[in-house]
Amino acid sequence: MLQNLSIQQFVIVERLDLDFQAGFTVLTGETGAGKSILIDAIDLLLGGRSEASMVRDGASKAELSASFELGHNKGVQAWLSEAGFDLDETTLLLRRTIDATGKSRAWINGQAATLTQLRDLGEQLIDIHGQHAHQALLKPNAQRELLDAHAELTAQVKDCEAAWRERQSLQTKIEAAQERSEQLALQRDQLLWKINEIEPLQLAPDTWASLSEEQKRLSHAAELLQTAQSALTALEEDDQALIQQIDRLAVRLHQLVEKDPRISASSEALQSGVIQLQEAADALRRYLDKTDLDPERLAEVETRVEAIFTTARKLKSRPEQLLEQLEIAREALQQTEAASDLAQLTAALQKADKTYQSIAKTLSSKRQAACTALTQAVNDWFSQLAMGGLVFEATCQPRSQPGPHGLEDVVFLLRNHAQANPYPIQKVASGGELARISLAISVVTTAASNIPTLIFDEVDSGIGGNVAHIVGQLLRQLGGQRQVLCVTHLPQVAARGHQQLQVAKQADATGRPISQLRQLSDSERVDEIARMLGDEGAKQTSREHARSLLSLA
Repeated sequence: MLQNLSIQQFVIVERLDLDFQAGFTVLTGETGAGKSILIDAIDLLLGGRSEASMVRDGASKAELSASFELGHNKGVQAWLSEAGFDLDETTLLLRRTIDATGKSRAWINGQAATLTQLRDLGEQLIDIHGQHAHQALLKPNAQRELLDAHAELTAQVKDCEAAWRERQSLQTKIEAAQERSEQLALQRDQLLWKINEIEPLQLAPDTWASLSEEQKRLSHAAELLQTAQSALTALEEDDQALIQQIDRLAVRLHQLVEKDPRISASSEALQSGVIQLQEAADALRRYLDKTDLDPERLAEVETRVEAIFTTARKLKSRPEQLLEQLEIAREALQQTEAASDLAQLTAALQKADKTYQSIAKTLSSKRQAACTALTQAVNDWFSQLAMGGLVFEATCQPRSQPGPHGLEDVVFLLRNHAQANPYPIQKVASGGELARISLAISVVTTAASNIPTLIFDEVDSGIGGNVAHIVGQLLRQLGGQRQVLCVTHLPQVAARGHQQLQVAKQADATGRPISQLRQLSDSERVDEIARMLGDEGAKQTSREHARSLLSLA
């Protein structure tokens, strides 16, 4: 529920702080006093479009803020939590500023917010019915959405939409597969050729690196063996083996150390050299024991290397990339075969269509029952709204093709009398009748809405007399279930309000217009309603009539 609204430097409002109550609140005042500016301010706080002209002349910026009592509005609390805004379980604060260039900024509970977030949140807080709100009844989709919400079918409609999208997606895939059958066949042949070229090579992630190393080693085996054997012979097997010669030199030098200690470094170096040479000889011996010439293995390795090279050249790739190319081709083949499997796609489409039809038929049955109930409830109000012989009828009309929302369109019809042929309401009802129909439907369907605050901006235009009494009664009845604000020129409607706010236009010290608003006391309401009756409160009869109207509430 809207608790408080603060407006500063907005259009012709210099500063305004308003506290709102539950129930039905009416806003009245002379034409041009700025009643609709209040509605514009609320709309702006809920994410409406901003313009530089909204900033009062001479001011640097306009600032708007509002507080809402959340009560048990779990939907708003869940939205705030999911969107990452600070959550107060009882109060919500909205704020927006507009500078002289038209640029605006917004906050939700003190945190910066986007206009999209304001709009998403605003849709759950307030529903504004403008002067031409009844024109929404002329739109078939609006009629269906209203009926579905009233019958609590919104969740089932979403299920129907999901089933329809799945059905359409499969149908599109089938059509695409049929159109691309030749192309898919060619693509499949190309992928199979590539796979058949690479698979026989039996590649593993390290195959190419391992083969390359082995080929290099095997092709140089003879040279490696000969050189290693020559080195081993020179070290210890030859008559003049290096190890023996150096060992003898080391022994002789060691014997001379006692005669001249300065020669000890050379002796120790030679002894160390003997040890290192012996280690080298041992390593060469082990190498020779494990290495031999294997012409057959060399031929086998070279054959595999040549096969890999040949395939790589054929596929315009590098040997080390062949395994990756194989995996890509296998995955592409799988996707191609799935896309071209008409039998599988057709079976899936039949299953999806069966699911859609089941959901849509159940939805149709519930819509038909909802149409019957809505028809009866709205017609009960028609007799009180001076609608003459007009008969309202909510109908389900079968679609030529199934749609995302089901098998039918919801159409609101009117008959000039019970036996007349029905026609869509836009072809039968006048503007004033549409406004009354809209009010009647709003009363009947309000239970389907979780929006706590409804605002009506002169939706009662074009009516008067006893009908105005009924409109006031309808709005007051709405106020028993929701917070209702209504801008009105009708005294019959104003008298039905639980509270009444008066908007007046004055001039400041510079002569610029200022719009002010205040809550009226009981005695002030008498004067204001008397003015609305046309005598500006000058005659006692008008005041008595005003008291009579107020007593009806």
